[in-house]
Amino acid sequence: MSGISSPGVGSGLDIKSIVEALVKAEITPAKNRIDRHEADLVAELSALGQVKSALSKLQSSLIKLGDLKQFNSLKTTLSDPNALQATIGDNAIDGHYDIEIIQLAAKQNLASGAFANASSPVGQGSLTIEFGSYSNDLSSFTLNADKDPLVITIGAGQSSLVAIRDAINNSDSGVQAAIVQDSQGARLTLSSPSTGKSYEMRITVNDTDGNNTNGTGLSALAYDPTTGVNSMLQTAEAKDSQFKINGLLLTESSNRIENAIAGITLDLKKAQPGTLISLGVEANRAQTTSLIREFVKQFNDSMSSLNNLTSYDPTTKKAGSLQGDTGIRNLKFSLSALVSDVSQDASSPLKTLADLGIKTTKSGLLEINEDQLTKALDMHYESIGAFFAKSAKASDSNVKINLVGADIKAGTYALTIDSFNPGVSLSGTIGGLIATSSNGLTLKGSGAYKNLSVDITGGGIGARGNITVTNGLAVKFNDLIEQLLDDKGSLVDRTSSLNNQIERIAEDRVQLDYRTQELGKRYLKQFTALDGLLSQMQSTSNFLSQQLANLPQLTLNKR
Repeated sequence: MSGISSPGVGSGLDIKSIVEALVKAEITPAKNRIDRHEADLVAELSALGQVKSALSKLQSSLIKLGDLKQFNSLKTTLSDPNALQATIGDNAIDGHYDIEIIQLAAKQNLASGAFANASSPVGQGSLTIEFGSYSNDLSSFTLNADKDPLVITIGAGQSSLVAIRDAINNSDSGVQAAIVQDSQGARLTLSSPSTGKSYEMRITVNDTDGNNTNGTGLSALAYDPTTGVNSMLQTAEAKDSQFKINGLLLTESSNRIENAIAGITLDLKKAQPGTLISLGVEANRAQTTSLIREFVKQFNDSMSSLNNLTSYDPTTKKAGSLQGDTGIRNLKFSLSALVSDVSQDASSPLKTLADLGIKTTKSGLLEINEDQLTKALDMHYESIGAFFAKSAKASDSNVKINLVGADIKAGTYALTIDSFNPGVSLSGTIGGLIATSSNGLTLKGSGAYKNLSVDITGGGIGARGNITVTNGLAVKFNDLIEQLLDDKGSLVDRTSSLNNQIERIAEDRVQLDYRTQELGKRYLKQFTALDGLLSQMQSTSNFLSQQLANLPQLTLNKR
């Protein structure tokens, strides 16, 4: 209390200490109440933060587990990854393939005769490089319609070997030019823009010396086996890749094969004629197992956090920050109830988590029996996705689900086909709303069902049964957590309320400080007045004492 600055002058009382003690005695209980209230609010706010953090991590695992694509994920196995690589794309399916790589695709390489040095002049005119393929007997050349020829004009200051190399490399043709020095001099080498027989090169010139084929001047770079002009020599021939898939011989211009197996891109790395490479395409069960384990871990972490925050330790007599909290108790109950949820798909062999070897312990945590989980994945893998994720089924066998978006609510939607010319036109309704097609095969919903589409593989017009959309366990879990973590959810509301209360406590402290100052001033004023009164009384006492002390002397003088 800065207003109390001096002790009593007249009385000798330590007014400052007395006032401070009185103020402290009166203010401390109120201050302690505020401190305790703030500590409780901060502890509760921190506890809610722990709950939100745990639920957010659980939600992250649920989002992955609730995505049907995760369960359709495939992986490849290769007996020789050094010779062959495989990448999975869309539309891939399970399968096994025996692949033999007979020959790798290669680029054509040409080399000129030797020049004195890289700066030597070659000639002037124009040089045209065309791309295509030569016949086996080199009697004809078929142009590649997909590749435009390269035409370079060579003037007086651009006729050196270096200048011609740079002009070729600076074009967008893809031809790679280089100068190689050997014992005889400098040579210009050319490499075709792509692998394959269809990218062989034919080089013709328009030489300013008037002779385009004599091997001097610019014609020193001519190459056309069909006319016997071979001023440049072929040092590596263009080759198509040759390979067999399950015994079927295939040829491609590239070593990257994209269309031979649906949804699979093959990269040929090494030719091994007579050797079979085994390629397996199968469900990525390891990824699925990892997703399930992560869900169990995050669920257990969330429940453990909730248990700790709502527990009471009789030994220490300490309660968790959320002990007795109705909202958190309801959350624990909801999570525990979902763990025991039964699948809505009556035909599925997987009804509950227990069918996957996942059981609930006495403490409410989940426990995985790895052997049972592996067995369930082996026997019922095709049912795993629908158990956890959002999925859809059509009652008509000629209707296949193409897409069911996360925004499509669980329910049953009637399907009607109004017109159907396979591959040409298709129209109808899904859930009573207009559905259209851009390819005559896939029917796409509209409005609330714009992310629901089906493939029609046969059948006629009219009512075509129903599409039933169900939410798997992970989707149900995620919906619950989404409600809690949403901006308008209960956890956000409570967090906001606690922050507001903590802000009000700051205001209470300001008021308490003001009260402290005012109380100090009042006590100081009272004790200052008392000090003055005591000072006056002391002065009176001193005066009387002096007068009384003089009385005996007066008596003696009268005698």
